[in-house]
Amino acid sequence: MKISFAFLIIHCLCSVILAVCALAWKINKPWVFLFTFFFFISESAVFLVWGPARYYGVYAGTFLFFLLLSKAIDRFYIFLKTQEAAVRFLFWAAVVVFGSAVVLTSIFEVHLRRDALTFWVYESKRERNPNAMNNLADQYYASKNFSKAQEYYQKALMADPKSIRAYEGLSRLAKEAGHWDKAIEYSQKIIDLNPQLPQAYLDLGEAFRAMGNSANAVETYSRLLALFPDNEKIDINVIEAYSHAIADNPQDGLYKEKREEVLAEFEQLSKRKKYNAADYYNLGFLYEQVGGKDEAMRFYNKAVQMQPDLEPALYNLANLYQDAGNYKIAMELYGRLIHYHPKNPLGYLNMGHIFYALGEKQRARQFYLKVIDLDPENGDAYYNLGYLSESQGELSEAVNYYEKAVELAPKNAEAYYNLGNVYASLGQNGEAIASYLKTVGIDPQHQDAFVNLSIMSFKSRDFPGAIHYLEDAQALGYNPPAEYLKTLEPYRK
Repeated sequence: MKISFAFLIIHCLCSVILAVCALAWKINKPWVFLFTFFFFISESAVFLVWGPARYYGVYAGTFLFFLLLSKAIDRFYIFLKTQEAAVRFLFWAAVVVFGSAVVLTSIFEVHLRRDALTFWVYESKRERNPNAMNNLADQYYASKNFSKAQEYYQKALMADPKSIRAYEGLSRLAKEAGHWDKAIEYSQKIIDLNPQLPQAYLDLGEAFRAMGNSANAVETYSRLLALFPDNEKIDINVIEAYSHAIADNPQDGLYKEKREEVLAEFEQLSKRKKYNAADYYNLGFLYEQVGGKDEAMRFYNKAVQMQPDLEPALYNLANLYQDAGNYKIAMELYGRLIHYHPKNPLGYLNMGHIFYALGEKQRARQFYLKVIDLDPENGDAYYNLGYLSESQGELSEAVNYYEKAVELAPKNAEAYYNLGNVYASLGQNGEAIASYLKTVGIDPQHQDAFVNLSIMSFKSRDFPGAIHYLEDAQALGYNPPAEYLKTLEPYRK
């Protein structure tokens, strides 16, 4: 554990208060400096060694002790002056030893806590208890040293055979390695030790799914639902688990059937519990995630009826209408979104998309520019402005917008591709080739970019390059014109 900045500020203030009080009592200044210094360094060391949980009460007591000590310091100074030189020497030697010990302890503790892994290695040697072993194993897991993590989870189990944390860690490791039989064993052990842990059932179901055992996976999820009836979070977790199962096993109809059952029960739960707008939004979001767009629209509509300014529900509902081609309702919903939330750039961005789809390019441009006003780092707005400018023949302007788009979103392969097209139209072959190379670097499956690379290479009289890029395009399914193949034939070795 490290000393926080807030603690350091408070500690400095307390040290200053201590010194000011001592000076106000007309204490000898060197002594004021001495005991204030010891208060400052010793309290920091104790904080590092003991930790805050056992420390804050001690801090207040120590502050009062040093405050009272300052009242007696003058008398002690007079007493010390009357003693023999050997006594005074021993006193100051003790002071030096104490100060050095405190400083060295602090340095050691700061070094020890430079990272969590170093600290827990030390703690596991000092206190060989399950908690220290589990903490060390967690740190090894976080640093991707899975063999060490497994070793210390096993040691934690040797110290405490009922350590749920150790079994959870071993289960994670088994999943990482794809040892699903072990993951089942560890998850089942967790359930045996504590049957009230939902994550253990979810992990067990996932392991059964990975092994193709759909019957046991469904039975596990059903046990979880029965154990926590009317628990929305559990229902959502199980629905998501079934969605993953369907994605991994699309041919298995059992998962689809069970997901529909849980969704239906979840909807009934919403009626019994009199859901609010946020609950209906969550239900709509769940249906949208599993492809139930009609149900999602129904619940989003309920959400915005109950709360007309609910931002995520308005946005998602408008998106669904836009995807369905119902631009009129989508436009109305985006209009409501930017009315209630005028600083939402996505509302303006999608309004621009709709106006462009409707052929109203100037209106679309206005909305894209509004997005940039609200969010100057929005690469999508610059990309769409570039596309608009390119379609209207404003090529220099298109270059500027596309270059800004790839600066803000360097993984946007389509922006690089379009930028290459504009450079090609401007006769800047070298820049076009560089942009197409960026495109295929991001998206190696971009067939059109390879085709254009071949053409631009041919124009630049790089005939081996033209042949090479054409072959790449053909490997992706491109069927080149016979005339172009004939043109390249003399240059083949």
